This record gives sequence, structure tokens and C-alpha cells, in this order.
Amino acid sequence: MKTRLSIIIPVYRVSDTLDKCVDSIVRQKCDGMEIILVDDGSPDDCPEKCDQWALRDKRISVIHKPNGGLSDARNAGIELANGVYITFVDSDDYLEADTYGPLMDVMDRHPEYDILEYPVAFVSGNVRQQIMTFSENAFQNQLDYWMETQAYKHSYAWNKIYRKEMFQEVRFPVGRVFEDIATLPLLLKHTKCVATTNKGLYHYCDNTNGITARARGNEWRMLLESYLSLIHIS
Repeated sequence: MKTRLSIIIPVYRVSDTLDKCVDSIVRQKCDGMEIILVDDGSPDDCPEKCDQWALRDKRISVIHKPNGGLSDARNAGIELANGVYITFVDSDDYLEADTYGPLMDVMDRHPEYDILEYPVAFVSGNVRQQIMTFSENAFQNQLDYWMETQAYKHSYAWNKIYRKEMFQEVRFPVGRVFEDIATLPLLLKHTKCVATTNKGLYHYCDNTNGITARARGNEWRMLLESYLSLIHIS
């Protein structure tokens, strides 16, 4: 069967959450999935857990690489991906049941869509704090999408399905934080149609040790530079 969707999961020091994350993905009812676990030189037992998952499910492949950061891990997964479409999951997050199947049905019905964005539940501890959802809409103009949906507030890499062709000339910037918002404008330059949907749900789990929580002056400067790059979207 042709690979429809490549799911790329960077893995680094997430021993407590990795199994929940991967389990939520292997249970998805979606034909033609491949799951790429990218062990980014994790010093704990995550490399072994990744290998165990690959033995349990033939759809899973594992990359073991020296630590290079989140962007470098995602880029390694992109290089290995065989799917017509690509999506990303952070390994401390998880998917609602029956998410990828309906999303891929949308993409099959609309071959003109290059990017499809879907809802997010923000979770703190085990408590769902907020759900960000979208209407069913499609945008042929990138700036219309950016402004009408206020995409600058949710330029996350992980709640979107991308046509793999979008990454022919684009990679995540290695060595930068807030890499998502630096990358989405680059992808939009190659996008003819961006769509939003109310189908599916990504659970984003608040991480007190994450980049945003620990950001300082230099990291916020990188974020500002990424926002300023938006003026070059045409």
C-alpha cells in the first residue's frame, strides 16, 4: 500500500510520556500511515523504548542520531519520510482517537489543499484548559489565512497536515528556538491553498521545562525576528 501519511516524532528525554504519545498514534484508524521516531541522542531509556515500539508495530521506523535539537530531529524525519503528506507530533503530546482518518479524508477530497490545520486542546497536568478550533475554510491567499485565522497565534508545526512537496526547499532552522514560526512563513511561500477544519484534535501538554517557559532575551529576539520575516510573504 502506498504511504499516505508520514508522522514524524522527535524524541528526547520523554521517557514518562513517550508510550502515551506513540500509543495514541498507532491506534489511529488511518490507512497508509508510517511513524518515524527520531531518537535525538536521548540519554535516558527512550532509545530502547523507540526500538521496542518498532518491534511491536511494522509501521514504525526509528532513527538514532546525535543530539542536534528539535529542528534537526524533524529534518532527519523529513529526509526519511515516504508519505504523500507529512505531519509532526511532539513526544510529550498525544492525539485524540479517530483524528488522522477524517483529516486524510479531507485531503483526499481536496487535492488542492497543501496544508490543513486542525484543532488543539491545551492540557495542563491532566486537565484540559482550552480548545482551539476552526471553521471549515480554505484560503488561496496566504496573508488572508494569516490574518483572518490569526495564524500568528498558532503557527505550530504539529497541528497541521502538509503536502510533502512543501518541504522540497524548506527545513526547520537548526539552532533556533521558536522554530515553528520561523518555518511556517517559508512554507506559505510555496503554498497555493491552506485550509482549516474542525475535525480531529491534537492534545498539547504544557511543559514547564519547555522552551517557551525557559525563554530569555536571546530566545525572545529569535521570536521577534521570525515575526518580522512575515512581511516578506507574498
